[in-house]
Amino acid sequence: MKFTIAAQPIGTDIISLADMKEFLRVDYTDEDATITALIDSAVQYVQNYTGLHFKLTTFSMNLDWFHYVDIPSQIISVTSVQYYDISNDIQTLDVSKYYADASHEPARVAFLTPPSTFDDRFNSVIINGTLGINTPAPPLVHAMKMLCAHYYENRRAVVVGAMSSKIPLGIENILNPYRIISLK
Repeated sequence: MKFTIAAQPIGTDIISLADMKEFLRVDYTDEDATITALIDSAVQYVQNYTGLHFKLTTFSMNLDWFHYVDIPSQIISVTSVQYYDISNDIQTLDVSKYYADASHEPARVAFLTPPSTFDDRFNSVIINGTLGINTPAPPLVHAMKMLCAHYYENRRAVVVGAMSSKIPLGIENILNPYRIISLK
């Protein structure tokens, strides 16, 4: 199963450079490029952790055969289901042959009496749709700022000779209520 998102948000569309610099208490421009890159990284981390996507865009999900599937993100809708028929020609599945539940987290798609697909092919079923939210909730933005500050203050993957500990009620505790988890 491959899940592809057409466009990623730009971090500064969510947190402006000026807001992040205020949060970091930085009042010079020497590190603007670094801080912008860190904002992008923090936004991407929060998207990956929660399963939410902070830009309206399209997605495509490839399956090897027709089966019930959880979509690993909060989606708006499924726009089409395509498949390679037994002659290896691409077809669009009639809407009456599947149903999608975009209100469930994670979203899900089930198929009713699906047609046969080409046997010697991977990715023979393609689910297309739209996903994304325009504005993340304020706690998510705050978690992104906290994470960006952590990246700014700890620029190396490993710090030698220092003791560290997680901040109680930190980033994960802010993000967990928004996280989309599949129980399958």
